[in-house]
Amino acid sequence: MLRILADVAKAFDSVADIAAPSELLHQLRFVPPRKRGIDPVGEAEVYLTYQRYKRARQVLRYAKKTEPDNLEAQILLLHTYHLLESSHDYCELATELYPKLIGNPEWKRICQVGRTMAPNYPLFTEEQIQRSH
Repeated sequence: MLRILADVAKAFDSVADIAAPSELLHQLRFVPPRKRGIDPVGEAEVYLTYQRYKRARQVLRYAKKTEPDNLEAQILLLHTYHLLESSHDYCELATELYPKLIGNPEWKRICQVGRTMAPNYPLFTEEQIQRSH
């Protein structure tokens, strides 16, 4: 019983995530997209279209953990953090992605969004953007 409760607790980011009983059931029934023959990015995009941001985040976090080279999933996870207004998570993931995106035009857009979320975060300064190109 304690193991089940521990697994449930790990599935949620905060108490707010378990406020709705339907969310609790969804978390307990989560089956990774690849096990269902579905691309995680595609599934997350559908969730985002219908403003199911927390579910998109769940799918993309799982993809990030199980497919560490899936850059597309990580960039979409950044976008999801923006939609969820989670500046801490956005900054943390952007810092992780910075070495992979140096010279990529996507990095400039990430910095522009980052500046709106965390204007004082050093990674998103104009000087830092110029250095990365």
